[in-house]
Amino acid sequence: QTETKMLKRTKELNEISQKNGSTVIVSGCLPAISSAPITTISPSIIHAGTDLKPLAAAMGIEQQSFSPALKQVRYNDFVSIIPISQGCLSACTFCGTKLARGHLNSYSIEAINEKVTTGLKAGTKEFWLASQDNGCYGYDHKKNIVDLAHAILQNPEQFRLRIGMASPQYVQDYFFDLMKVFEDERVYKFLHLPVQSGSNAVLRNMRRRYTIEYYTELIDKIRSQYPDMVFSTDIIVGFPGETEHDFQQTLDMLKTIKHGVVNISRYGARTGTVAAKMKNQIEGIEKKARSRITTELCHTLFRENNARYVGKEEIILVTEKGSKGGYVGRTSSYKPVVIDQDLRGQFVRVKIEDSFLHYLKGRIVSD
Repeated sequence: QTETKMLKRTKELNEISQKNGSTVIVSGCLPAISSAPITTISPSIIHAGTDLKPLAAAMGIEQQSFSPALKQVRYNDFVSIIPISQGCLSACTFCGTKLARGHLNSYSIEAINEKVTTGLKAGTKEFWLASQDNGCYGYDHKKNIVDLAHAILQNPEQFRLRIGMASPQYVQDYFFDLMKVFEDERVYKFLHLPVQSGSNAVLRNMRRRYTIEYYTELIDKIRSQYPDMVFSTDIIVGFPGETEHDFQQTLDMLKTIKHGVVNISRYGARTGTVAAKMKNQIEGIEKKARSRITTELCHTLFRENNARYVGKEEIILVTEKGSKGGYVGRTSSYKPVVIDQDLRGQFVRVKIEDSFLHYLKGRIVSD
């Protein structure tokens, strides 16, 4: 879906460039592994891929590596997204990002923490740690995400830290230390643990290095210590060879775990990946049907889950304008709460008065 949108956007920009003599440059993972669709639009389009050299040359600027040292383009004065590594240690059969980004390259804890310190001085209140997989961060330097979190939390200011996405198989390596990190109130009680499927057969074909039994047990262990922890996950429907039984196992898993956030994708073959050559590819109409069924189930679960918050009081950090009005803050478990007042950058106590599919509605009860 993203590829289709970006190709449409590229075509639009190419038409503009032909009129005003500008240059279109396409960069990122998709053009790095599959440039043919871009060339079809126009052979004059520059393909930067993940290599910044042609991008820098075309823009007439000095080349810089993608790292925490780069100055950010900020769309929110109170939130900073910090890259902590590139690449990963997995070899998932469906993933084109691994082909584009390669093996793990973790940035130093010192460089990342300096980015946090600089942000705090500028008034940033919320930090997101981002990478292809935070779960294996630091493994190439005999470190891990817990070591990074400890360094960041040495800063005495009031802020919020979002750990981000971590592949489940790595969490067992530092489970107890990670649980201690969540004792700090500044760390959102939120974890993105992508499961992809509820079927062990599909997980094996994906080369995901865990079973659904391990995944479920991991969730249970975390919830036993932090009952209000919100879990986000990713689901791929229609993976090659996914049977009706496999699909039903995914639905059953979602009903059991009741994630707070589920990112649903219909499987799409990526050039050069193992899965693209697998037999038993699922028809598009069937993938669409399974995506619809999964979405409907998740919407039911989201509404039930959010309704539990009505009547509760929560401390939220307000960081942004709402897309449909009001202002959005996040609870300690990263639940979005919409309030009427513009109190961005502040921590406020609210009472939850209503719940919706993707957010809560709150009223300030004290400063």
